[in-house]
Formats: sequence, structure tokens, C-alpha cells
Amino acid sequence: MENGKYQKIVFYIFLLVILMLPVFSYAYSDKTTHPALTNETIDIFNHYYPKSKLGDSDREQIIAGSEEEDSPIYRPLNHFYDPIYEVVKSLSQKIV
Repeated sequence: MENGKYQKIVFYIFLLVILMLPVFSYAYSDKTTHPALTNETIDIFNHYYPKSKLGDSDREQIIAGSEEEDSPIYRPLNHFYDPIYEVVKSLSQKIV
């Protein structure tokens, strides 16, 4: 009886660990995430600032820039750029 209970606990812990692995995580795709966020941001901007609405050509250019933001592979490191000290913060540094 104890053996079966132990096996169930090990199985559920193993299952939980497997489900927590980000193997199938596509949330950060430069082809889907940035353009979708940018598109929604432009919609919100146009809603709150109707006098300064962005047109379709502006939208296309901004979305193209958001797709290129993470290309090539080292480019995402610039998300941690510190414009005051003009340095790129690495993940090993403390980001405040």
C-alpha cells in the first residue's frame, strides 16, 4: 500500500515538472508577439489620440520595425539598454 502511494506522488511530481517546462512556448516569437502587441498599441493610441491618429502606412512601418527588433539573435539584449549610462545591461547584472 505504501509503495503505491509513493509511486503516485513521484508520478504527479514528475508530471508537474514536465508541464512546467517551456518546451512549447511560442509567446516570444518575433514574427507574432511584437507585431500583435504593436498593432494593439497603435489601436489604443488611435483611440485615445484621435487628432494624432497613425495611418495604415505608419502602422505597417512600425509593425515591420517591431518584427526586426529581435533579429539577429543578439538584438534582444538591447532590450536592457540603459540610455543614461549608455550601456547594455547583461542578465548577470542587477537591473534596477
